[in-house]
Amino acid sequence: MSELLLNQFEQDRALAALRYKNLNIRKLFGKSVFIAGGGEPAFSLVSSLLTVNSKKQADIAVFLLVSDYERYDRRFDFINSSDFAIVKYSSPDSINKSGDILIETGFLLSDKVESTDVFKSNISRAENIISVIKVLKIKEFVVLSDASAYGKLEKELVISEKEKTHSDFSSDSLKSMLIQSVENLYFSAAHMYGFSIKVIRCGKIISANSNSEFVVNTLKSAVGGKILNIKNRSSKVSYISANDLISAVLFVACNGAECQAYNACSDDSTVNSAEFALALSDAFENCEVNITSEGCSADGCAVDCTRLKKLGWSSTVNYKDALLISGHEIMNDNSVFMFSDSYDGKLNDIQQILLGFLLEVDRICKKHNIKYFLGGGSLLGAVRHKGFIPWDDDADVMMLRKDYDRFLSVLPSELPNYLFAQTQENEKDSHFPFTKLRINNTLLSTEFTSRFPNIHNGIFLDVLAQDYTSNNAFLRKIHMKATASSRWLVLDKWRGTSVKANSRFSSLCANILRKIFPLGFLQKVQNKLISLHKNMKNPKYLFDSMGRNVSRGAFPAEWLDEAIWVDFENAKLPIPKEYDKYLKYLYGDYMEMIPVSERHVSHDIKQIDLGEYAGYIYKDTL
Repeated sequence: MSELLLNQFEQDRALAALRYKNLNIRKLFGKSVFIAGGGEPAFSLVSSLLTVNSKKQADIAVFLLVSDYERYDRRFDFINSSDFAIVKYSSPDSINKSGDILIETGFLLSDKVESTDVFKSNISRAENIISVIKVLKIKEFVVLSDASAYGKLEKELVISEKEKTHSDFSSDSLKSMLIQSVENLYFSAAHMYGFSIKVIRCGKIISANSNSEFVVNTLKSAVGGKILNIKNRSSKVSYISANDLISAVLFVACNGAECQAYNACSDDSTVNSAEFALALSDAFENCEVNITSEGCSADGCAVDCTRLKKLGWSSTVNYKDALLISGHEIMNDNSVFMFSDSYDGKLNDIQQILLGFLLEVDRICKKHNIKYFLGGGSLLGAVRHKGFIPWDDDADVMMLRKDYDRFLSVLPSELPNYLFAQTQENEKDSHFPFTKLRINNTLLSTEFTSRFPNIHNGIFLDVLAQDYTSNNAFLRKIHMKATASSRWLVLDKWRGTSVKANSRFSSLCANILRKIFPLGFLQKVQNKLISLHKNMKNPKYLFDSMGRNVSRGAFPAEWLDEAIWVDFENAKLPIPKEYDKYLKYLYGDYMEMIPVSERHVSHDIKQIDLGEYAGYIYKDTL
């Protein structure tokens, strides 16, 4: 199939199926999947399934099912893929094949149902869908419905799937009656014609193209700097991020039970309209909120996800992140999105300090003719961004073992007194296999390191060795496995957790070793394995012995033979000449950025104090 041309926000939603580990998406491989409805949920589902095809060769045949007169999102017309086709209600037999799954997304109503014409059109639509199901001989039918099916709830009530509510007939209850009527029609047809049916009742969708007028209008007002007039005593309503919606629909399609209804909302997303608007005000600095008795409010229900959670589904994007993402999608300014509130607004300061760190390492290495390279995310940032990855919060340099040892040997005489080299030798409570350079009188402790108050927890830069391994493929594999195992043993012993290996037997053996041997002994074994081949002649392979990529195995030593100097922020720093091969080894398609919803900083920081370096701007060195 051809690659989809998606912007960064569309791409984020398209990757939902691949990012969710419990989804069991393989159940859809080789199937024919029809998506009814032509709005945002339909487009995201189609692009998500086509992305699965592209990445996993899943051979899913994807069809958009629309009525002859239905207006659908024009983005569908630009999908150029042999795996996708648009099919009209009037000619479903034109594709000359039966269908496996049909997902109905067109039954998501706006906030109000104010006329019987809406009733008629939706009942008619449901009858057309049932007719198509019969023609295509659909086996499984998934209906994306609305949590408003439960009607008007008492102010503090949060409802589960099995619970019932009772509403008096009035114009306020038209929407819930319509949803219940269409759902009942679908369930009756499933019983009559023998197809499986599952229903997902979702909260209000947080998206730039949400079906909720309240969500879209408040997002546009917040982005545009307009005042939001919000009702002060509205009932609570549940919301769902567009990412969670896609994962929930596909999760139910793959794992849900027949003839069941499932509620779907994001975690901590059940809030009243005032709380919703204040979250928007926090996300967008020009947004002002007035809480009044005459303001607008969302029309919906407060639900929980009892059945979905019990099956194993969980939310991945909270509603506050979803608000920020959707607002920036509405802005449509083509800038690279990132979450900007990281580290209490100090991320830019930290990156400037890290740049000073890198220049200090560069000074020492140039003076002593020590070869080094930017490593990990710093290398990726140099190539892709000509500096730091916008949401990156650390810096890494890497060296061959001989250069690493020489670097450590000159540090006592070269390191300024405001920097500290944290190693296993000079700090008994530190068991990192690599060297951390830290700044005195600062604090940047992670969730993990904050548990050890006796180690230096200042702002840090990581210095890692790349070690040689055997030229023999079999011995190389054993060396990789043994080194990775020793690394996990040390780490789990240090943090007091059990080892979780690939099998129960391996886990049992590893945990017996972890309990029997003291940490110091395990650390010596680890260090011996890491540098086992450092004196070998004519080595052909290296591996990331100290870093996170030890499990990726070995790579040709020639990739780190030579350095080239490239732009990095306002400096020139070295990267491997064969950076393309090395980055593909680390990341695969390294020019493809991580999804929008994951662009948070990588470390879970518990304490931060920049001391005198607050507001630091790179000039030459620290």
